[in-house]
Amino acid sequence: MNDFATNPLDRQSELTELGQKALSGFSLTDLYLDAIALMSHHLPISDCSLWQVLSDSNTLRLVAKQKASLLGDSTDIDSRDYPWLQTLMQTGQTAVIARQSEQLPLTQPHGISGLCIPIPGPDRPLGLLEILTPDPQNWNKEDRNFVNCVAQVLATAIQRKRSEMLLQTQTQILENVATGQGLDAILNSLCLLIESQSPGTVCSILLRDAHQPELRMGAGPSLSSEVAAAFDHLIIAENAGSCGTAAFRGQAVYVEDTQRDPVWVDFREFAQQHNILACWSTPFFSQSGDLLGTFALSHQVPCSPTAHHLNIIKTATHLASIAMEGHRTAEQLKQKALFDNLTGLPSRDYFYEQLQRKLQQVQRQQLEGYSRQAELCHFAILFLDVDHFKLVNDSLGHSVGDQLLVAIAQQLKESLRPQDLLARLGGDEFAILLDGVVNHQQAHKIVQRIQRSLAKPLKLNQQEVFTSVSIGITHSTSLYQHPEELLRDADTAMYRAKAHGRGGYVVFDETMHKQVRSRLWLGNSLRYAVKAIEQGQNPFLLQYQPIFCLRQQRLIGFEALLRWHHPQQGLISPEKFIPVAEETGLIIPLGQWVLKAACQQLAVWEQEFSVPLTMSINVSSQQFLQPNFVQSVESLMQSHQLAGHHLKLEITETVLMESTHYVTDRLEQLQNLGISLSLDDFGTGYSSLNYLYNLPINTLKIDRSFVWGIGQGQDQIVKTIIALAHGLEMNVVAEGIETIEQMQYLHTLGCELGQGYWFARPLQPEAAQQVIATLSSPMSLSLPIAE
Repeated sequence: MNDFATNPLDRQSELTELGQKALSGFSLTDLYLDAIALMSHHLPISDCSLWQVLSDSNTLRLVAKQKASLLGDSTDIDSRDYPWLQTLMQTGQTAVIARQSEQLPLTQPHGISGLCIPIPGPDRPLGLLEILTPDPQNWNKEDRNFVNCVAQVLATAIQRKRSEMLLQTQTQILENVATGQGLDAILNSLCLLIESQSPGTVCSILLRDAHQPELRMGAGPSLSSEVAAAFDHLIIAENAGSCGTAAFRGQAVYVEDTQRDPVWVDFREFAQQHNILACWSTPFFSQSGDLLGTFALSHQVPCSPTAHHLNIIKTATHLASIAMEGHRTAEQLKQKALFDNLTGLPSRDYFYEQLQRKLQQVQRQQLEGYSRQAELCHFAILFLDVDHFKLVNDSLGHSVGDQLLVAIAQQLKESLRPQDLLARLGGDEFAILLDGVVNHQQAHKIVQRIQRSLAKPLKLNQQEVFTSVSIGITHSTSLYQHPEELLRDADTAMYRAKAHGRGGYVVFDETMHKQVRSRLWLGNSLRYAVKAIEQGQNPFLLQYQPIFCLRQQRLIGFEALLRWHHPQQGLISPEKFIPVAEETGLIIPLGQWVLKAACQQLAVWEQEFSVPLTMSINVSSQQFLQPNFVQSVESLMQSHQLAGHHLKLEITETVLMESTHYVTDRLEQLQNLGISLSLDDFGTGYSSLNYLYNLPINTLKIDRSFVWGIGQGQDQIVKTIIALAHGLEMNVVAEGIETIEQMQYLHTLGCELGQGYWFARPLQPEAAQQVIATLSSPMSLSLPIAE
């Protein structure tokens, strides 16, 4: 071009450098200025400006300028006011600016000559690049190619930035879901993030009402209060605006002009009053295909969505679905943790919380020196167990047993006062907190009312069933410090009531210390048993329950289960001695022995068989938190020449509730050894999405109570836990599988692993060895494995 020619190699080198910046983390603002500086260096231009096309595809916004750098106040131009601009936007062809033509400069009316180059997009320009020269120029092919290359680099940068922002939006929303943030906050954040990526649009999310065929306002932080109120309770029907129609049809409805489209025929006046002239709505659904709500982008001018908008809408609806599913999962798990699924009563955890508050109130009053009897906090605990419940289950079936529990729960509620708290602890056990009960007589009156109510026959499945409950009572005193102590003594009193003939009640008193001494005896016996390990007279043994891959139908490993053979009492149930071991701290040396014995057995099997096996080992919170725990595991692996991926340590949610940083470091150290980590009994406590997301857990283990509930109302919980685990890239093992129906249902949901009596009971090492020899290759899981 005239006398301003520059070295083509320099031009190409600097253009390459600009392209590298476009593909890196360079900001768009800095890239715009570098592009302007590049063209100013190689072309005789007097000014250069960059214009961004807004989401309505018509408005141009000035975002960078050579002489003024970035403008403090953006300048907008409507391309529809310039026919030549409309042609350029539609054809994507470069326009030559000249004083004698209609193609006048956008920023300098007195300019003489220049070019207006579209920044290309997938379906329409992303922006415009305007360069002006003081004198008319003959734009040769090299110069045109040069400015077109600059425009292409800018297009790459803009699209990269858009993809980056969408990815950031995905990451932030998924983090919010995983950390358990509230649904309202997540949806509002999603709207604001989407609006920031599509200037000129207003985002809204409507949620399907659970009971009525209508949509409720979910999020719309940029909507006016009048528009938000109008969108709330929007009917799901044809021609009910973009959102109501999209929800009704179950597919996207993109209205380019609300004043013309029949979908808005009943809302045109409202739309015009509130400047809603275009509205694109897309429904979003649950994994099971149920309508969850709609996501919409609206505009103040008639327009159609671009490819960028369609990508934004697709991402936003996906994230909205995840947020809703995550919210539902959290609510279901919370409901499961705090309320009993069968009776609807508060659960054990909720009861413990309330009881702890009562005890804290008593302790505060003691510290504050309350002396007046009327002001003191008094309460009593009733522990109830249904008499002969097993007989009902065995004779009439479990469904009738469930109906009986529901009926008893209703009878109990009707017998209590408004201030009393009734909970189902599990199985056929209930607990009642009698608030404000000062003496035994007051508690006895309520107990007698309960017994009179339950004395009446209950009609279940056209049969009359007579039932009763045995009740243990304990009163609040200054001696109690923890909820477990109150329930323990009430439970002891309840068993004394059963021993007296059932249907009665007993108050815990000093005569029951025999039971306490019995527990003390168990603790002492356990201490001697643990000490005997060091003396070579080990009364403990491990049994091994096979674990199967449900998809490949083959044996993949075992879970090591501890058993105690007492010289006088015989086999003592782990449910009895494990809690005592944890209370006394004996679980630490006992757990270390289990770890050592299981590793030793695995090493023996690996030498004898060529098939890879995993050994799952339960680790208590106390053992896990020992300072040398990781080192002891690593030492055992080295001494037995075990690879880390052959070990799986099972921990409970109790471990994860300890100091977060300490637990995280410990888990990461174990994972660095190649060891897999499994969260045992998931869903039975305060299952938090926060620690699931942040801690390196490989496997969720579905508690047997959920597996047993398959086909009895627990199906959705099991399905949700599996979906949650897979969403967090974890695998799932289900324990307690006892029927082929349970196994098939879990396999259908994608549950990877399973164990339970349907496959095999816990086995002695010799029997387990036979199972390895027989079942280490793919097999049909049509028959249970004999012990």
